[in-house]
Amino acid sequence: MAEELKIKVMGETEQKNSSRLAVKMILGFLIVVTIFITGFYIGKAAVSLNDSSTVTPSDYVLIGDKKITFKGVNVDLLWEVWNYLESEYINKSVDGKSLLYGAAKGLVQGLDDPYSSLLTPEETEAYFSANKGEFEGIGATLKQEGEYTAIESPIDDSPAQQAGLLANDIILEVDDKSTRGLSVFQVASSIRGTAGTQVTLQIYRNSTDKEFSVTITRQKIDIDNISLQELEDDIVKIKIYKFTEETVAAFNYQWDQTVEKILAKPRLSGIIVDLRNNPGGYVNSVEYVLGEFLQKGKVIFLEQDRNGKSIEHKVERTGKFLDVPIVVIVNAGSASASEIFAGAMQDNGRAKIIGNETVGKGVEQKLITLSDGSTLQLVFQKWLTPSGKNISKESPIKPDEVVEDYNKQDSRALELLKR
Repeated sequence: MAEELKIKVMGETEQKNSSRLAVKMILGFLIVVTIFITGFYIGKAAVSLNDSSTVTPSDYVLIGDKKITFKGVNVDLLWEVWNYLESEYINKSVDGKSLLYGAAKGLVQGLDDPYSSLLTPEETEAYFSANKGEFEGIGATLKQEGEYTAIESPIDDSPAQQAGLLANDIILEVDDKSTRGLSVFQVASSIRGTAGTQVTLQIYRNSTDKEFSVTITRQKIDIDNISLQELEDDIVKIKIYKFTEETVAAFNYQWDQTVEKILAKPRLSGIIVDLRNNPGGYVNSVEYVLGEFLQKGKVIFLEQDRNGKSIEHKVERTGKFLDVPIVVIVNAGSASASEIFAGAMQDNGRAKIIGNETVGKGVEQKLITLSDGSTLQLVFQKWLTPSGKNISKESPIKPDEVVEDYNKQDSRALELLKR
């Protein structure tokens, strides 16, 4: 079956004859999504349940303004479909709230942007819980890959990594149920579960053109987003799992505590900053951490908005490791804020970057809290390295020295600092 499946890099897909699991963007599916889901709430429309002691899911009314056109496009067809759902759909108990979230999510999906999404109140709670490093599951961040969901970064020492999952592995099924057409958050919800229980994933790995099944025992994932390890010859390794915590201040406080532990050492000859499988996090936090290594006034990165206006971000404090030799390790799971870090250190000639090419996510998202507790995760600007390079899938962070093997990356980083 695996040889019948071929997935192109960058999320492009193609289908071989008779493959039941072919990963392909189906035009018909997208048309259905566009017509059925996208834009029902372009105006101020909302769903409200009728007041009744015997309310059923179908007892809702559509209230508010309903736009007929939007940016010159006649969207009346959307309201026409809505009416047919109410009058013709086989199940009379249509859940208005489900249509509401389906419509809103479809509107965001119409952007065809893997980094913009809508989270329901329940998904929002799970998102912030994961930021704190407290959840039960397999320990991996996910991303959209065409019609499927893929592993973005397996957390180091997590069940996902121990089971052999790698960045860019495509998740075809979860417990024998296809993930085709499901959102990242739907797939994540099906993978998460009580610690000690098992989940079986059907995986396709593009690099080997193979399909395989793996059963993973869920665990309680409770990690500090920063860990410190003392190595030989007065060298330390700082592992940053994510540039997130409950808040920016909480992460920055954790970073300050790590710095204090290092400064308490009698001697320091080098630092390894390990950003492997780091999916990113708060821009303000990576900016704060970079201030520990770069001279005050140095350009860290540039933000560019939708109008092409760029703003430079520079180091605004005096760091404590300005003269300490640094090696940064990245891999195919390093994304976003971790790429900002590596790009700033590389462009400023401050550190040697080793490992593998990164994800290539050079955009920033903002979290917009909506009226019902939902969250709109929206790409609103892109970032550039100090040299003006926008990181993308076509142009990720390229290491100064490519070291493919995970374990050899550690030994090579140590060897470079010993010199």
